[in-house]
Amino acid sequence: MSSSFKFDKNAFMREVQREAQKGIDQIALEQNRELERMSATYTGRPIEEIKPALRRLFARYDGKITDPELTEWAQLISDGTKITLKPDRIRF
Repeated sequence: MSSSFKFDKNAFMREVQREAQKGIDQIALEQNRELERMSATYTGRPIEEIKPALRRLFARYDGKITDPELTEWAQLISDGTKITLKPDRIRF
């Protein structure tokens, strides 16, 4: 009894890419929701009050942010500017 199995590397990689993209998109959606909640809570508040909350948000997702970036984002939130993260498309 013989059987043949052909592995389609391209189909496999497309599926991996599709699933990875869904994960990245989901994380961005969650982060955008958290940024919206932060905006609702911190609009009009001092930057120094917002920065620790932003730092915690980035830490939750193992993200890194410099202090100048943190200050810039905190200012945007304080001003009531909407921040929306848009994930790049994964390419293998």
